[in-house]
Amino acid sequence: MLEAAIWFWIPLCLVPVGMWFSVSGKAKTAGKLIPGIGFVLVMISSWTVPSSDSTAGGHLLLSIVAPSLLLAYGVHGMSFGGNVPGGRLDSSARWRGSLAICISLLIFCLMHWYSFTPLWRNEEINPYWIVFWPTFLLFSTSLCSVSAVALASYGENRLNESINLAILSVTMAGIALAAMIFDGYMATSNEFRDYLWLAAADIFGTIVGISLAIAAFAIVIWAYENSLPLPENSPPPTEDEIEHVVALAKNHIGGDEE
Repeated sequence: MLEAAIWFWIPLCLVPVGMWFSVSGKAKTAGKLIPGIGFVLVMISSWTVPSSDSTAGGHLLLSIVAPSLLLAYGVHGMSFGGNVPGGRLDSSARWRGSLAICISLLIFCLMHWYSFTPLWRNEEINPYWIVFWPTFLLFSTSLCSVSAVALASYGENRLNESINLAILSVTMAGIALAAMIFDGYMATSNEFRDYLWLAAADIFGTIVGISLAIAAFAIVIWAYENSLPLPENSPPPTEDEIEHVVALAKNHIGGDEE
């Protein structure tokens, strides 16, 4: 337990602490180094403390860090390579981003259907991978479809972006459907379907929880504002206050015409 605390849980706690230092501006250099060191220690925890079951999470992060970074690079290129008001990239950024997204999705698919599957102890599948994979597919499908509808409904001149998001949503749904039909390298289609329904329940519960939290917060604010008395009318300005305002206006108005 002590080794797990030193090599896994304390480094894991350093990640949000370092991010807080960076965001607050109190120690930007330390805020960049501390999360990086903590994240690296978490990823290599399967070697530093292999006896701990918690290190399966670090092993999964190490397994998906490369395709995840490639996916983030592709999303950035596609987002800022199009019609954006500021920070626009060059015209080839969208094509590079599209290629990066396709390669990252291909790697994820190979991790499910080929020998790239993250294996943990005794050559068994990482228990967090079979949870991450259907959750990632379901969440990506939902997010892309909602974003496509939002862009088409409320955006201006965003038809191409909406179509691209719709295509990506259909692609993710197709991958999920294929995983429900065909067995993977280490996980069967029945296992994938079971975890897919659990992921759907998790996402639905998260949305309901966030909605209830926002509703409760809005009700509290509404009740508090209704309990406040009506504001009283302020008295009219005095002669001294009017003269003071006029003097300030004259001091800040310059030019011959005035």
